[in-house]
Amino acid sequence: MDIVADLAEALQPITFTDRGAEEVTALIVEAVVGWGEARGWRSYRRAASVVRLPPPYDRQHSVVDVAFARPDGPPVVVEVDHGDRRRTVDKLAAEAGAGRVAVWVRWGSGRLAVPEGVHLVALPVTARTGPGSQQRRYSRERDRPAPRHSSAGGSYTAEELDPDTALVLRAYAAFARGDIDAAVRDLAPDVDWVEPEEFPGGGHHRGPAAVAAYLRASYERWAQLHSEPVAHRRGEQIVVVHHVWGVLRDGSHAEATVADVFTVEDGRVVLMMAYADPADAFR
Repeated sequence: MDIVADLAEALQPITFTDRGAEEVTALIVEAVVGWGEARGWRSYRRAASVVRLPPPYDRQHSVVDVAFARPDGPPVVVEVDHGDRRRTVDKLAAEAGAGRVAVWVRWGSGRLAVPEGVHLVALPVTARTGPGSQQRRYSRERDRPAPRHSSAGGSYTAEELDPDTALVLRAYAAFARGDIDAAVRDLAPDVDWVEPEEFPGGGHHRGPAAVAAYLRASYERWAQLHSEPVAHRRGEQIVVVHHVWGVLRDGSHAEATVADVFTVEDGRVVLMMAYADPADAFR
């Protein structure tokens, strides 16, 4: 059994809407535990790592999120993180060096290189800033219908994600997994999609078919792609600051942050203007 591929497949169905970072991490940890226990492995949460803490606590060991003891192979250790943590990378490298199967489940953004011997399971998410605060809320959806809008007061809930913003973010999630047909599903028949001229294939793309061809060519440039869009409401428009990074087909690493401004009418995107410099979208 390919442990990493099996875990990646088990985690792909995970979905959530407008959760805090700690909630998302806890949800994924539970899924990891369930995956291992379903295979008959003994699970240990917050298990002792081979890495010791720095002085003056160097008599104590650090911990890993989940460890599994297996009767037919070396232990499996899993760390679940939102984005990059150098401590996680170093810890997993040490676990791999000790002969354990070291797996990094990284959801959200991340730029650190994965050390040799460490296996990466990436879970793309969408993100936005919750109303009235700076706390980010994260979603991972698989072509779910847009949440209904609620104007009720009180605490912030998933229903407060307005349908147009949800529609736009679903398109980013579809693009990140290579489902271009789903990414253009909510475009108007006469949509005008405008990319900066300096981008490969930049300029005006009119109609869903032309947009699909552009997005498919963009997606196929990547051998490994990570995507994190953050949506902001600006009056009648939706501004998405989109950070992408990964490995291109030629083996080189690349990353970029752009801003896309959407106009949505009657549940369809009628205009999208992209900006190579995100600051230009807010002027």
